[in-house]
Amino acid sequence: MTGVGVELLGVIAVGIGAAAVLFAGLHALRKAGLDLPRWLLPAGIGLSMIGYSVWNDYTWYGRALDRLPAGAEVLMVGEDSQPWAPWTYLAPLTVRFAALDPATVQQNGQTRSAQIMLIERRGQTLVVPQEFDCQAGRIKPSHGDWVAATSDDPAFAAVCKEG
Repeated sequence: MTGVGVELLGVIAVGIGAAAVLFAGLHALRKAGLDLPRWLLPAGIGLSMIGYSVWNDYTWYGRALDRLPAGAEVLMVGEDSQPWAPWTYLAPLTVRFAALDPATVQQNGQTRSAQIMLIERRGQTLVVPQEFDCQAGRIKPSHGDWVAATSDDPAFAAVCKEG
C-alpha cells in the first residue's frame, strides 16, 4: 500500500475512533438532560479527521528525520504551500529534503563518491550516487558530466569538508 493509502486509512481510523468517543459522550450528556444539537457528532468527527491530517502533514519531516541513519546530514529542505490548505501560506509544509549519510562517502583515488538521499513527502525516496572532485571543485552527478561546484553547494561542502 502506498503512503497516501496508509494516510487515508489513518484518517478513517481517527474518524471511527472520534465517532465512538463523541457518540458515547453526547449520549451521556443527553441522558443527563442536556438537549444538544444533532450536528455536533458529524462536526466533531470531521474536525478530528482534519486535525489529524494537519498534524500528520506538519510532523512528517520530524518523523522522516528519525528514520535516517545515525549521523546523516540534511543538505537541503523544500517547503511548499497548498491552495487546499490555506494555512500553509502562513506556515509552509516541509515536503521534501535531501540528506547525506557520511558512512557512504568513499575515496576513489583523487575523487570521492557519496550516496545522496532525496526524500519526498508523498513520493519514493531516491538514492542518487554522485562523485566529487574536492581539489578541482567539481561535481559529477549520476549519468552526467563534471560541472563546477557552486560555493554554496551543501553536498559538496559536506563531502569535501576536512576530516
